[in-house]
Amino acid sequence: MRFSIKDDLSLHPVDVIEHMAKDFGWGYERVSEDEINMHIMGEWCRYNFTVHWNPQIEGLHFGVAFEFKIPPRRVAELEKLILLINEQLWLGHFEFWGNSDILMFRYGTILAGGQGFSDLQCHTIINHTVETCEQYYAAFQFTLWADKEAESALMACLLDITGNA
Repeated sequence: MRFSIKDDLSLHPVDVIEHMAKDFGWGYERVSEDEINMHIMGEWCRYNFTVHWNPQIEGLHFGVAFEFKIPPRRVAELEKLILLINEQLWLGHFEFWGNSDILMFRYGTILAGGQGFSDLQCHTIINHTVETCEQYYAAFQFTLWADKEAESALMACLLDITGNA
């Protein structure tokens, strides 16, 4: 995927994200000057992005909520799986918010000193986020609905299958 507008580092970071959403035909809603919600269809599900700009720290936060119902009896195993997955990640992390029953992936970046936010940075972050969510989606399904232990659910998702039958 290539972004069609030329980098303009003077744009508000959320404007860059909005332009990308338009360019790729993603559903989105600009909530405020500093916030946008987007919906990106992945292979496994629709990913609901919320992106916030915090001008005080010049930080951009990406949050992706998963549409999972969490069976209360599986919460401990889910938390164990999240710890195991997060050990594998270079960027971003998964969280479970027990008080609102939300599983999400979060990623943040700082653009301090008036740094611009380029289309390439935006594309890279969104791509990385979707790829990470896609990679581990099945592990969450195995743990929550197939009653797999966290370790075996994770191993099933990390195996690279080569060849064909």
